[in-house]
Amino acid sequence: MSGRREQLLVRRVRGWKSNLLAVVMLVSAIALGSTGVAAAEPGPKSYSALDAEWDASWAAYKFEAGQAGSLLVTRDVALPVTIDAPIDRVFPAYSNFDNSFGRHPFLKGVLDRRSYTEGDADVWEFIALEDIPAGPVSIPGRTVGQQRTYAADHWYSTDTWDMPGVITHQTVTFAETGGATLVTEHLTFSAPAVLIDYTVQNGVSAHIANQQAMKRDIENGTL
Repeated sequence: MSGRREQLLVRRVRGWKSNLLAVVMLVSAIALGSTGVAAAEPGPKSYSALDAEWDASWAAYKFEAGQAGSLLVTRDVALPVTIDAPIDRVFPAYSNFDNSFGRHPFLKGVLDRRSYTEGDADVWEFIALEDIPAGPVSIPGRTVGQQRTYAADHWYSTDTWDMPGVITHQTVTFAETGGATLVTEHLTFSAPAVLIDYTVQNGVSAHIANQQAMKRDIENGTL
């Protein structure tokens, strides 16, 4: 990517981030109301600014996910890796988001929204704090996500949304191959046309880096 295109990309991303952040803040303020509590949110935990941000961002994700193929361009990628360890070791280590710290090159922190069980899935809602490379600079990102883990069947899915309309759907499957485990990350990236190549390139490289680090540390016993 040329220096001029990098600068244009950074300006566009920052502009979209500012506009969408204003929308998220507006929806969050409406959700919180003048008292700071959302009347429609039941349960023992008070409704926080984190809850409001997650709900507003997830609403944007659902809307934009419905535009994939029209307003958004979508690309599919499959990333298989064989890990020389049994599935009962590989699955809990690989599906544990905390194990990506220090292994995923963008991930800098995580805000835990809530966890619950829905049917056969253990569901976790979160906001990942990332530094996303854009040429010579990094753009701070707040990536809203939901992970659904099906431990009995050894697979999980993760859906994430980040400004300005970048969506990643990930389904990770685990299959025993002798004493080893075949892990396959099925990735679907959706983004505006101007960002799709950048999104796929950065997303794939980050997933491969995390994947190889997981393989190394599961095999050497660190995980």
